[in-house]
Amino acid sequence: MGVKMTRMLEDYFTAWNSQDVERILSFFTDDCLYEDVALKRIVRGKAELRALLESVFTDIAGFKMDIKSVFSAGSWGASEWTMSGRFVHSSDPLLAATGKSFLIRGATVFELSNGRISRNTDYLDLTAFLKQVGITTNYI
Repeated sequence: MGVKMTRMLEDYFTAWNSQDVERILSFFTDDCLYEDVALKRIVRGKAELRALLESVFTDIAGFKMDIKSVFSAGSWGASEWTMSGRFVHSSDPLLAATGKSFLIRGATVFELSNGRISRNTDYLDLTAFLKQVGITTNYI
């Protein structure tokens, strides 16, 4: 399953870079759990995930993820990446969009069920994001 999962995860990130919400959703189980540890956000199911994806692509102009590594073992996979873009809108009432660009590092851990992502947990450098976009806050 390792090579197959690795290829699937590469396709998954291609969908992110295309900002193709429907394609991204196709990689997930209907009852998926998507967690952003840095922002303390958990969404459950495709409807909530759709709303999250739409807010990401609205908030970040020129959104791009560059994959540094992807690997898998059994039904688990992980990736290291960098994310870049420009923070032009904010769906979070605690953060004001600044229009500034950023480039941050992060990692994602995936669990698959029947060939689809059932759990996705993102770990990203929120401090670097806030600093680069010029936000000084006690958000974290």
